[in-house]
Amino acid sequence: MNAGKLQSDSFWLLQIDLLSARALVWVASVGRDADLTPEAHVYFFDRYRRLAEHHRAHGRIARAKRLQAKANEHYRVGGGDAGPPYAAAMAMPRPKPFIHVDAVSRHRTDGPDDAA
Repeated sequence: MNAGKLQSDSFWLLQIDLLSARALVWVASVGRDADLTPEAHVYFFDRYRRLAEHHRAHGRIARAKRLQAKANEHYRVGGGDAGPPYAAAMAMPRPKPFIHVDAVSRHRTDGPDDAA
């Protein structure tokens, strides 16, 4: 991955990605004994690695090392060297933003014009 892409990663978007993914995993595994798929591990690897790069770039080395250790563990559990480590995460596009739609009819159907 090139340095320009790493610099354009928003800290908050990475945090939201991780938080939402962890919440989804928690909701999906409530009440059952479940393991993450290799693809999910690769996703977490990618996000933790990018977050570690962000912290490293801003001089927070201890935090970057902790996040990189988490990334390495997800990479190891997710299959290790079964291809480029970020291929699965990059194949999933970011969802489009929500579109607000005002779907309320402004035409009255019970007025005097409708009496036939």
